Amino acid sequence: MNGKGIVNTHWLKKTAIYLALLGFFSVQCFAGLGLPPVIAVQPLGLSVQKGGTAVITLTAVSLTSMTITWQKDGHALSNPHVVNVGGIAGTVSTLTIQNCGNGDRGAYSAVIQNGVGTVTSSNANLIILDILNALTNITILPSGMTHNGFQLNLLKPATSNCVIEASSDLRNWAPVATNSSGSTNISFTDSASTSLNARYYRAHLQ
Repeated sequence: MNGKGIVNTHWLKKTAIYLALLGFFSVQCFAGLGLPPVIAVQPLGLSVQKGGTAVITLTAVSLTSMTITWQKDGHALSNPHVVNVGGIAGTVSTLTIQNCGNGDRGAYSAVIQNGVGTVTSSNANLIILDILNALTNITILPSGMTHNGFQLNLLKPATSNCVIEASSDLRNWAPVATNSSGSTNISFTDSASTSLNARYYRAHLQ
């Protein structure tokens, strides 16, 4: 009986140790230790008229304190206008670029770091539009609806790239075609226009 009692005591001690270790690691994981930050919402690219304001945002989550550093083309911004607002769903970081010029064009991303790890967001490409320049350098040639969709014909300088964007509400624009430098005539057929009630286009030079 005594021998069995000793064996049971050792088993109970080992079980207590295992439970204590399990509880310790559970507490560490619950506290966020050992877990790097997570990007819940990636930043999105946008186009802004020259002289306008660009706003880029992302949402990051970390159970411990974290730092968010914005960068352009892989290099940290020296004096960025950044506002970080925390909440239950995570921290929303907003990068604001005012009075945008050609030098602000590029790929923007953020590096998020806590005491355990580091993650880098996807790139948000910022395109600077110059409407006045486009009006004086792009000529609209006869265009119209075809059985394949709306056909847009343009004439541009051979030394510039031309990006055509489309929208259905004049607020949200998306690039649909790019014509590289070296050519002057652009002919683009938008097949998506056949199923839409309204479709708007704009073009800008790069």
